[in-house]
Formats: sequence, C-alpha cells, structure tokens
Amino acid sequence: MKSVEPISISGVKREARALYHGRFKAAIKINLIPIVTTVLTMLATAILVYSIFTNLSVTSDVSVDNTDSSSTQIYSVLRSILSDAVQLLFLWTSSWTLIDWYENPKATPSLRDSFQIFRRGNVWHTLLLAIVQNMLLFLWTLVFIVPGIIKIFSYSQTYFAYKIDIENHARQPQLTDYITVSRRIMAGRKWELFLLELSFIGWHLLGILTAGVAYIYVVPYLNATRVAYSRHLFTLAMTESVAK
Repeated sequence: MKSVEPISISGVKREARALYHGRFKAAIKINLIPIVTTVLTMLATAILVYSIFTNLSVTSDVSVDNTDSSSTQIYSVLRSILSDAVQLLFLWTSSWTLIDWYENPKATPSLRDSFQIFRRGNVWHTLLLAIVQNMLLFLWTLVFIVPGIIKIFSYSQTYFAYKIDIENHARQPQLTDYITVSRRIMAGRKWELFLLELSFIGWHLLGILTAGVAYIYVVPYLNATRVAYSRHLFTLAMTESVAK
C-alpha cells in the first residue's frame, strides 16, 4: 500500500514567501498574465452575477429553433474549452518559470523567461495537452459536479509531469500519459491539496473586496505555493519509487 507522507501547508507557503523575499517585482512580472486573467475572470463573474440578480440577463425565446439552439450551445462549449485551455497554457508557462526559479533561487527571472513555452517551440503540443485536459474535465463535470471537482485536483500535476519531460527532452507516447502521471501521484493527496487551496480563501475574498487589486499579490503567492507543493510531491514520489 502506498504511504502518504503529509506535506506541510504552512511549510510550502513559507517557501513561497522566501523565494519572493526582496524580489516581488520579478514575481509580478512572471505572473503578469495569470494576474490579468484572474482579475478579468473575477470581473466577468461579478458582472454576470449582478445581471442575474437585477434581472438584466437576456432570456432565450422559447420559439427559437432547437437545431440553432443546439448548435449555439455546442459552439459555446467548444469556445469555453479553448479559452480555458489558453488560460491554462499561460498559467503553466508561469509555473514552469517558478520551477526554474526554485531550482536556482539566486537567479532572478525576467518577463521573457515566463514565455519559455513559446521560445522552446513546444507551444502547440502544450496547447493540445491543455485542450485534452479541459475536455476531460468538462466531460467529468457532465457526469456530476462533484466528480468534476475531484478531477481538477487529480489532474493538477499534469504541468509538472510535462515540465520534467521538457527538461529531459523527452515526450510521452500519448498526451493523456501526463494526466495519468498526475492522477497516480495525486492518489491519496486530493484532500490535502484541497485544504491548501482552501487556505487561500481569505486572500481571494480580499481580492474581490479590492476589485482585483489584491490579486497583484495573491496570484504570485498562490502560484509559488502550488509549485512548492508540487516539488515536494514529486520528490516524495521519486523517493518512494527508488525505495521500492
């Protein structure tokens, strides 16, 4: 049976703060796009909620042709999956820069470093992986919302597994293999990661109350904490693998 050594939430947060200490401008630079997308998503959600509660949302006419309605829904789903995949792609490349920074903490990365996904020529392969992951998450959500949420945590380490192959100039036979690695390494860890994400609820509330301004600090802090957690996770997994 697989042993699950707990990873300290306060410990990975402390590592994130230590990484950024005295160099928070660099942290903002490499997380610039995730910051912007987070703020825009928050504002869009706020507008949607406001329109619903003030009865400003447009309701569809019951006489609309069913075929047109179905086509519109399919197009909306595909557009949403592609949009989420693009956002995920930019989050991954920022996280990869953080991985490099953790490996070499004395070096200060630049904004250019956060676009490594484009400079290394693997952007289309990475985008396809992001699309596949989001498509699978969407299908799980159709089953029921809870399985969909669980799968978000199961697939959360895909970016790190893929980064390892990038560094070793390797590639898995199938894109879903990276998702499989994430599922295996997150076995018994999903609740732990959920608690880590939950520990940032106060920071998210601050971001909402400040109309997104606080996310300039929150997003870099959250992303660095996630990467610190992933590093411990894969280190433990490799240690267990060698022990066997």
